[in-house]
Order: sequence, then structure tokens, then C-alpha cells
Amino acid sequence: MKLLWLGVDVSRVLHLAAVFCLTCVLLKAIQLFHRRRELIRALADFPGFPTHWLFGHVHEVGESRIWMQKYPHAHPMWFGSFSAFLVVTDPDYAKVLLGRGGERLCKTCLACVSPGNGLLILHGPKWHQHRKLLTPGFHYDVLKPYVDLMAESTNVMLDKWEKLTADGKSVELFEHVSLMTLDSIMKCAFSCHSDCQTNRSVLAPPNHGRKFAAQKGNGQIACHCAPKFTSFLFPSLQEKHLHPGCLRPLPHGAACPNREDLAKMTYSTMCIKESLRLYPPVPGVSRQLSKAVTFPDGRTLPEGLVAAISIYLIHRNPEVWKDPLVFDPLRFSPENVSGRHSHLLCLCRNCIGQQFAMNEMKVALALTLLRFELLPDPAMPPLKITRIILRSKNGIHLWRGSP
Repeated sequence: MKLLWLGVDVSRVLHLAAVFCLTCVLLKAIQLFHRRRELIRALADFPGFPTHWLFGHVHEVGESRIWMQKYPHAHPMWFGSFSAFLVVTDPDYAKVLLGRGGERLCKTCLACVSPGNGLLILHGPKWHQHRKLLTPGFHYDVLKPYVDLMAESTNVMLDKWEKLTADGKSVELFEHVSLMTLDSIMKCAFSCHSDCQTNRSVLAPPNHGRKFAAQKGNGQIACHCAPKFTSFLFPSLQEKHLHPGCLRPLPHGAACPNREDLAKMTYSTMCIKESLRLYPPVPGVSRQLSKAVTFPDGRTLPEGLVAAISIYLIHRNPEVWKDPLVFDPLRFSPENVSGRHSHLLCLCRNCIGQQFAMNEMKVALALTLLRFELLPDPAMPPLKITRIILRSKNGIHLWRGSP
């Protein structure tokens, strides 16, 4: 007896639905198999760690530094069985990829922080047009008056630290530094004195969305600036002794840095650059090839493949740096920098706000060291975690000492 519904044989409908679903699954399996075969062929010249049949290299991500030593220049990384890219750990390989103006940023990893085609992910003529419009806003003369505003925001943060450390407990600093950078960018870029460091209610969504959207946008900018200062805290605080030029970066008796003082902070600048080498705020960038590329050793990658340039691993490559895990600011002395590879510590696009960020770090560093001696909390060491930016999973916990 046939089961009918509105005069239609239900069993026949179910049978056709099952055949359709199985056909779709089969077509998808063929598509994935074809993609896997193409990836294997494209990456055949690049040996790498054996993959798990299901997870790929997901469980071995933490071993990337060992892979860099075993497979120099570049190695494949598989996520599952059907997604792979090439991890570049050599500056000569990076130069080939970054020197090609037609390459596109891989947008997949940026979608969560860049909803839209902003300067971050634009390429080609449109990027050049937007960059040209924004560049005058970061001119040397424009940045001069910002030093006082940065110092004002930094002193608010340090006043908070004075109160929080009064009971002798360690303090988690990342949130405070993020708010300080948010406060600075709102003052400098929008002449908005929000008091966001002391009045958290200004960060709550107001009734009218336009003002909140502006605040939210500035917050994203500030959160990208904050890791640069906190990156300085990772390695430098592990040193038992710091050079007097870093401990006393300002002229004797100065209470607040000015633009001329920042230019004289040579050793502090070297400390900051060495910290950013060991802990780059952006640990890697990706490029999707618009055409085939050939590397200096003759190996090639086809069009459409994604290559991930690991800034973190290039900065720790023992073939490039002597004792790469040692914190040594003198790597960035003028005599040591002169003969260095052009694609170390730089990307294809100089950050439009790099001078702004460097000034902010110098101001924050100078004022902090005038008032505090910062000591790491041995019970809460930073645990690195890589996302779009490199940060500490459990924050950065420090004790207060006397300068």
C-alpha cells in the first residue's frame, strides 16, 4: 500500500530527495578530492611535517619553530585535508612576495576585524589613492603637538596604577594600556576628551548609534596600537639589568618629554625595536598569488595559492639573526643596521601610523620609567596566543617597584 499525501507518493519523493542529497555529497567529495590533489601538486617542491589524515597540522601548530629549522625557507601548513598554504620563514622569500604590487591580501583572516574595504585590505590604485589622502595627516609637523596629549593620557593611566598597586598586588596592564591608546587616538585624531580611562560609561552604547560607531571605530584603532607598547613589556622585563639609557630616557630633571627629547631616546628606541622583533604585534601576513611566482632557489608556486609570511618566525630565524632568542637592543645600533636585509622588520606597506605609534610608545615608556620600576609576576607569566595580533592569553601581570 502506497503512502499518499495530497495525491503524491511520499516514498517516491523521499527516494528522489535521498538521491539528490547523495549526488550533492558525491559532487562535493569529488570537488574536495580535486582541490586536495591540486594543493599537493602545488606544494610538491616544499617538504614538510607529515600530516594527519583528518586534522592536517592543526595539532602541531606549536612546533612551527622546529619546522623552520628542519625545513628552511618555507614549509606547507595543512588545516584539515583540503586547506593548505605555504609558510614563509626566510626574508629572501618574503621579498619576492612583498615586492609584487599585484598580490592581494588574503581577506579570510581579516574579515572579523575589517568589515569593508578599508585601507587595511585595499590593493592596487584604490589603495594608493586612499593612502595619498591620509598621508598628510601623519606628517612630521602634524605629529608634534600630539606629544603633550599622549603624555596627558599616559599620566592618567599611571595615576590609576598608583592606586591599584597601593595594596602590593600585581596589576594586569593590557586593559589599561588599551584604554590609554584609545584615549590618545581620540584626543589626537578627533579632539575628543572622552575620559574613557576613568569613566567606563562612555564606552557603553548610547541612544544614538552614530557617536557609538565613531567610538567603536577608534577603539579598533587603539586595540591595534596597544600591543606595540605591551610587546615591549614581554622581553624587556625578563632582563635583570637594563641599560641606563633605557631606565632614564629623559634628560635629568625633565618631568615630561617633548618632541626634541623623543629624538634623543636612541637606546630606548633600540629596546623598543628589539622587543618588536621578538614579539611582533602582527605575527604574520598572507598573500594570495595573482600569478605564479618563482623563488630564488628555483621553486615555484602557482596562481591562486596562499602564502603566509611568518614575521614571528623570520624574526627568530637563526640563519638571519645571531642568538635570535636573546634580547639584545644593540642589534639596532646604526653600525649593525647598515648591512641588514631590506625585508627584516618591515612589510610591503609601511604602516601609515608607525611614527605616531613610535612616539606614543616612547612617551609611555619614558613617563612610566620615571615613576615605576616594573617587575614581572612569577606566578602569572605571559602566555603567548596568536590571533590577528600577538597577545598574552592571560594578560600581562606586573609588580610595582620604585624607580
